[in-house]
Amino acid sequence: MSRRFTILYVDDEPGNLSAFRITFRRDYNILLAENAEEGLRLFEQEEVDLVLSDQRMPGMSGVQFLERVSEINPGPCRILVTAYSDIDAIQQAVNRASIFKYVRKPWDTEKLSKTIEQALEVYGLRKMNRALNDELSDKNKALEEANFTLRESDQLKYDFLRIISHEMRTPLNGLRGAAQLLKINTDKEPTSQNKELVTIVESSTHRLEQFLLLAERITSLKAKRYKLELQETDIARLIRNAVSTIASELEQNQQSVNYELCPYTHTLADSQLLSICVREILNNAVRHSPQRGEITIRTHSAHEKLAIEVSDQGTGFPEPVLRNLFKIFIREDIGQDRGLGLNLALTKLVMDLHGGTALAYNNPKGGATVRLSLKHELAAARSSTNAGGIPAPQA
Repeated sequence: MSRRFTILYVDDEPGNLSAFRITFRRDYNILLAENAEEGLRLFEQEEVDLVLSDQRMPGMSGVQFLERVSEINPGPCRILVTAYSDIDAIQQAVNRASIFKYVRKPWDTEKLSKTIEQALEVYGLRKMNRALNDELSDKNKALEEANFTLRESDQLKYDFLRIISHEMRTPLNGLRGAAQLLKINTDKEPTSQNKELVTIVESSTHRLEQFLLLAERITSLKAKRYKLELQETDIARLIRNAVSTIASELEQNQQSVNYELCPYTHTLADSQLLSICVREILNNAVRHSPQRGEITIRTHSAHEKLAIEVSDQGTGFPEPVLRNLFKIFIREDIGQDRGLGLNLALTKLVMDLHGGTALAYNNPKGGATVRLSLKHELAAARSSTNAGGIPAPQA
């Protein structure tokens, strides 16, 4: 059950106080005071929702009393009770005490009752608004603290990646040199076991080096220390060059590449970063494609966007992996080793820098597709030029 409103009425005439109590005691908790000092004491001791005060009182006027009330707690509404001739008092009450309304003496019971109802309704709305603002402020503060903790946690992760890549660089160089010497010695005295060991060492060294490169690039991009170097880039040539870097893996797995490239694939891009992205996506497709499988590379140009798609014929991504595929440090346990996913996380960062997008989905007939989409700025310029009647260059 909600608490009844409490009204404090201050008047130096006992008859007025008695009449007020008799009129409103059934609906409200009534507090009465015969002078301002007693009224202030009650106001500080009790939880008061509305204050009414007569203007003409000895010692302290109604305006002075309501002004003090406002200083103690500005929440409750304030009403001044005054005679017709006290125009100056009314002005002072409005300006200094911020009264809700004034009531003329002798008051009309029905009008006073409506005024009290209106004042308490306004007070209730103000109180509710303050509570909502306080709640919102608390939630915003909690959200800000959570965001700060999240940013701090992410920064620690990227710092950790940077430290790892730096600290492992020296032993990696030593390992690479030792592997090269071991290969030279093995060539002099070849045995199947030694060759197998050398292959394992070379493969492990290469894999570790690629991880360190990814870690360094990710930390550099996240720290915004890398500035894009945009230049005209032939995406078709970039794709074929990327495929050439995995030629040995394709041959070993007896996998083939099918090209479905649109005629005009020149655009502005950071060719070095974009090459890394395409190469990493191709590596991912090779790892998860079956023996003698086919990898399809497509490009699309439409609505001033250029898309690069790489599709494989593997088992596709499990749904938990698909949800977090481009997120760093988030990995679902799917019961098999699918790598750390840093390569696709790097791809997402690079596409963000280009104002593009990266997404992945499973194909209806099996396998998965990774799609990169970026602005086709040269195509947009070409379309604008064509509008002036100059023929477009042919691919």
